[in-house]
Amino acid sequence: MTTHPRIILPLILLLCGVSATAATAQSEMERERQSLRGVDGFYLSLNTVGDASVQDSLDFAQLHHDLRASLQNAGLPVWPEGNVGAADRVPYLHVHVNTVHAGRGLYPFGVEIRFYQAVRLERDASAPTVAATWATSIVGLASYDHLGIIPEAALVLLDDFIEDFQGINP
Repeated sequence: MTTHPRIILPLILLLCGVSATAATAQSEMERERQSLRGVDGFYLSLNTVGDASVQDSLDFAQLHHDLRASLQNAGLPVWPEGNVGAADRVPYLHVHVNTVHAGRGLYPFGVEIRFYQAVRLERDASAPTVAATWATSIVGLASYDHLGIIPEAALVLLDDFIEDFQGINP
């Protein structure tokens, strides 16, 4: 059997690159999970941006209620409503929903969930700031008669947060 070094070497390099990328992604995911350790409570923030027809068709107040209820039912320490924007040193879970009308009844959308908390910069520990330490997102495409998948997507992503939070804070 003859081996072809011109084929084998690139294949080995490709596999090593994929393996290193996967290891880096796993490491980042674990750092994000670890950043949730010991969090004793947080606020919930929902922001929606986009097409007016979507804003009018979906009940984002209901989505906010459903997000809060999911967190509370899972036993996560979500704090009562507050002015999240002014509370730049307390943790908060931010859910951002963005929609666009692309025409022909199609609506591209994005849902992003980020957990923000106070952090200190390594180069200047005296300069505290707020940063996202955990994040997940999804992009999708909905037809006008199936816009309900947008809030469903947000709730599915929230389940990822709940799983990670409970996993690190048993």
